[in-house]
Amino acid sequence: PAPAPAPVAPPPKPAARFRHDFIQNPTHVTVTVYLKGANKDNCVVSFDTRSLSLDWTIGKDDSWQIDFDPLFEEIVPAESTVSFYNTKVEVKLKKKSAGKWDALEADANAKPLDELTEEEIKRRRDYYPSSKAQGGAAKNWDKIVGELPEDKPEGEEALNSFFQQIYGKGNEEVRRAMNKSFQESGGTVLSTNWGEVGSKTVEGTPPQGLEMKKWTDLAK
Repeated sequence: PAPAPAPVAPPPKPAARFRHDFIQNPTHVTVTVYLKGANKDNCVVSFDTRSLSLDWTIGKDDSWQIDFDPLFEEIVPAESTVSFYNTKVEVKLKKKSAGKWDALEADANAKPLDELTEEEIKRRRDYYPSSKAQGGAAKNWDKIVGELPEDKPEGEEALNSFFQQIYGKGNEEVRRAMNKSFQESGGTVLSTNWGEVGSKTVEGTPPQGLEMKKWTDLAK
């Protein structure tokens, strides 16, 4: 009899057009997708309790999408954030349950939670393998989360944060001076000295090379 035909190998999976990676700590997973030129106007990021998707409109006739569904475990969408940078998009996902994710997406062949062994549950719960049952100290997740370094704002976000701190700690005159100078100057001057701005109109100071115009002038 004729030999059976050799099985045909499946076609190789095409390489991803844009690369991505992720890092994690006990409370969050940060997914980074390297997209040069993506911003809040041309890139839509959506997440649900077990999914994350990104849709980037690159140009008139070009777009790119990526989906992570289902995620390894549930997240809290309301406490998850998106940040756009020059060459990448960062999505910070808040884990619903603190612990380690074995991967970004769930394995289709993974056991359901109610079928996990005690050891598997313990490994999921503990970000590092040591635990009280293994002879180590039990983890206090509240203490660990409290010791995690906070993300430091940069650029315009850092400047806004600085002004917010001044406004929050300032007295009534400082707040009045900041509100009056910012509103009357069209957002180009911010003063904390009420004695200097309280008795006069604060004129706008546009950046060098630009001309200051009022909204009424633009309507003409």
